[in-house]
Amino acid sequence: MSIANARLDGLPGAAAAGRFAALLNLPNVLLVGCVVIAVWFVFVPLSALAYSSWHIPGLLWNSVVFALGTALATFVMGALVAWVVERTDAPGGSLFHVMSLLSFAVPGLLMAMAWIFVFSPNIGWGNAALKTTFGLSEAPLNIYSMAGMVWALSSHYFPLAYLVLGPALRALDVRMEEAALMAGGSYRQVFARVTLPLLRPAILSALLLLFVMGMASYEVPRLIGRPARIDVFTTDIQGAIIAAPPAFGVASALGLTLLAVCVLAVFFYRRATRHAESFATITGKGYRPTRVKLGRARWPVALGVAAMFILALGLPLITLVWQSFFRNLAQPFFSAGARATLDNYEFILSYPIFLAALKTSVLLAVMAATIVAGLTFVMAWIAQRSLPRYGFILDALAFAPIAIPGVIVGAGILVAYLMLPIPIYNTIWILLVAYVTLYLPYGMRFASSGLTQIHRELEEAAAVSGAGLAQIFLRILLPLLAPVLLAGWIYVFVLAVRELGASIFLVGPGTHVLGTISLTMWEEGGSYGAVAALGVVQIVPLAVIVAGLRSIELRIQRRAQRP
Repeated sequence: MSIANARLDGLPGAAAAGRFAALLNLPNVLLVGCVVIAVWFVFVPLSALAYSSWHIPGLLWNSVVFALGTALATFVMGALVAWVVERTDAPGGSLFHVMSLLSFAVPGLLMAMAWIFVFSPNIGWGNAALKTTFGLSEAPLNIYSMAGMVWALSSHYFPLAYLVLGPALRALDVRMEEAALMAGGSYRQVFARVTLPLLRPAILSALLLLFVMGMASYEVPRLIGRPARIDVFTTDIQGAIIAAPPAFGVASALGLTLLAVCVLAVFFYRRATRHAESFATITGKGYRPTRVKLGRARWPVALGVAAMFILALGLPLITLVWQSFFRNLAQPFFSAGARATLDNYEFILSYPIFLAALKTSVLLAVMAATIVAGLTFVMAWIAQRSLPRYGFILDALAFAPIAIPGVIVGAGILVAYLMLPIPIYNTIWILLVAYVTLYLPYGMRFASSGLTQIHRELEEAAAVSGAGLAQIFLRILLPLLAPVLLAGWIYVFVLAVRELGASIFLVGPGTHVLGTISLTMWEEGGSYGAVAALGVVQIVPLAVIVAGLRSIELRIQRRAQRP
């Protein structure tokens, strides 16, 4: 019998069956499943648009300068907030965290409008104040410039850098820095040789994300760049789509160019962090984060960060609130003959589809954020732990949509699902597909950055103790990653609530979301005051939601830090 079995085992068919069985292990099945999901959400919509023309207009210089300037300015602002909140004992950390979330909770259209109201050479009240104060004959600042575009977007996006860098700074074990100082290293040497290498994955994640978001930005280039004749990829893409007839060939070519930039950026990111496990500082050896004591500098540092928030967040919000009390365009504090009124708020609260749009937006945002958090948790683990050799493929698939503006994703999904025999057109489910496609990259960056800081030894120790894969996920990885995943969940939720680019193509006759209402009011009525009032009405419930989610996040962090 043993000889027969040996002969059977040596047959080619038996060997093939053995290899096939080996391929059916759980990591391989998970990898295939995640790749199928990523391909479905990413390349099915894009391939519906990619029909023709590889002509690329001469927009690369403006786009790169705008995106790179935004990434650097945003990173500096976000890194400062992250360091103060996560690594020092300066007061106000929880308040700064909530304010960070609120700063990008404001729709991009409204933020761009607010900075126009402040720094426009003709109607900006900020320029009017400077001219009056210093006796100037011309406006000293001009929002309609490359610098104005960079500032408008940086002040809107810097919380993202904080949310990506915050968990890494929180996880950085200062005992390594202390050991380097005791060994004779200077503070400059320790920062360059110890701190920066440990933070490299999170720094690259933040810079990569911010650069590509700058490339894909639309609202700021449309409202601020176009009047200054500073065209970028996204404004030309929108122009091609709304042309008569629509130039989908040109739009798809530009979109695929952005996709190529995205894949190239992911490739360099993967090469720079291919030894990412050497940066892990969370281990099973009594790790506990430590904060830097600032002493008398606690309050000056906190006040400095607060001043930055007042400038980047308070100024545009105050401008929006002021504008919401006027029917027509008014210069706050310097308008002549303008009369404040509550008519804009009465109109918004009596708008028949406002409450329906609010409910739909919140429901879609909750579903999209939950799906993205779950998918990226598994995808990041497969890319970094299970099958790192193929992680680049999965990471690139998940990250690709970030380089494609929402208008392109929306148009692609529209064309794709008109051709596919799946009856979700004119329903909220097609919006859900668009939101998951758009925000999958953000969840992937949060999950990847957090997982990089967790050493493999914790999973190996659990496996040696007899824990299965499900137990390792639920009892070890999920508790440690919970703050990072929740931060990503909050970010995706807030973005989905105010999404506009994809929604304008996908909302049906009976479906409304908050973003499309703002656009409809802007185009049909041209009432700046009504749009500003709608923005204020959106911000109030978002503030309540963000405050509640922040309390949940704090409880999870305390639970994860218990010995």
